[in-house]
Amino acid sequence: ALFTKWLPKTLAPTMEQFDQTEQFDKNSFKLNDLLLNIQKTLAEQHSTRYWVRAEVASLSANVHIYLELIDHDSEGHEVAKVRATLWNHRAESLLERFEKQTEMPFKAGIKVLLQVRVEFHTRYGFSLNILDIDPTFTLGEMEAKLNRIRAKLKQEGVYQQNHELTKALEFCKVAVIAPPHAAGLGDFKSQADILAALGLCEFHYYSASFQGQNTVTEIPAAFELVNQKHQQQTYDAVVIIRGGGAKTDLFQLNEYEIVKAVCTAHLPVIVGIGHKRDKTLLDEVANQAYHTPSLVITYMTSTIIQNARNARQHWQSFVQRTREILNDAQADNDRLLAFIREKNVKCLWVQRKKLDTLMQTVKNASQNQLVQARHQVKLLMEQVLLGDPKRVLNRGYAIIRNGKNQVITTQVAAQKEASLFIEFKDGRVHCQGEKNAKKI
Repeated sequence: ALFTKWLPKTLAPTMEQFDQTEQFDKNSFKLNDLLLNIQKTLAEQHSTRYWVRAEVASLSANVHIYLELIDHDSEGHEVAKVRATLWNHRAESLLERFEKQTEMPFKAGIKVLLQVRVEFHTRYGFSLNILDIDPTFTLGEMEAKLNRIRAKLKQEGVYQQNHELTKALEFCKVAVIAPPHAAGLGDFKSQADILAALGLCEFHYYSASFQGQNTVTEIPAAFELVNQKHQQQTYDAVVIIRGGGAKTDLFQLNEYEIVKAVCTAHLPVIVGIGHKRDKTLLDEVANQAYHTPSLVITYMTSTIIQNARNARQHWQSFVQRTREILNDAQADNDRLLAFIREKNVKCLWVQRKKLDTLMQTVKNASQNQLVQARHQVKLLMEQVLLGDPKRVLNRGYAIIRNGKNQVITTQVAAQKEASLFIEFKDGRVHCQGEKNAKKI
């Protein structure tokens, strides 16, 4: 009111407004007074220490450690959120003990059991002052989550599904799921590119996030894509790899959707996650598991080399066995040929003996027939000789011929002739007869 004459008329308070202000002062609190009352009440009612279960939503370090803690209901909905502070004077010892026992850093995304004291500041509001951390709770909570996933997969009957698939015996075409531009992928490709350049194996790469909120969707999506491509080009196996990292980073892979994608993959899954001591559920359910991506490609390379050596050895054994079979067959042929020759010689000798016998029989028969023929010829010759005119004449017979020197053998023919010649053994006599000669 004292400054009314200097204020614009639109801002100058009226007497009525002054009365209302005085009335508000009697029925209201100043903000600081209210917050001091709240601070006093909390200090009186919640002076003790509490063990609180929560999830670390965010964490930042600036001398002190500042956290944001959240809680979810059974359906995963966020139901509570509060700020918390881990003061520098106790942070080093608590975090060192936590990391030593859990072998993982204290970071966002983990569930923790914290001993806290409730604090309220008029400027900074409500927060929790962290006094202690129980590492065993975090380990137990992690294991409990793994057990829940195992139980669900076993109930669905897929927990051992991929593990029981027949291992890949050869690697000619392989699908690889990995985070893009990761060091582990580079280690893998340094050897895989050599195999590809030599034409020994094809590698088809599928990118997916292995860390962060997209992990739970991108990895299963990559497996689904591989399953679809497998129907067209037939992979021998699917490899899932990533380099080393913190235990909490690896634990992000222990999600039901990711593990089930491995269990239900249509191909044998080979896991190569960059860790040595700690295993993920992927190692349990996969067909094969190795500590690093380099070990995976080393195994594949050694398998290809060993298969090549086995193939060469089998080929050499095949060639050797073939030669042995051919040599045995040749030896059998030689023995059979010798036997056939010997048999033929014996058969020829027997046939020659038979032939000699037959020849002798034929010769004897021929000689007998010749003797008989000669005898018959001799008889015939004698008969012929007996009919020789000279012999007939010598025996006192005569041959009657006509003037034409034709032999006359009948009386009728003789009577027709005018003259006849009578041939004796010592010459001929010419006779002339009468035409009226009578038959005597």
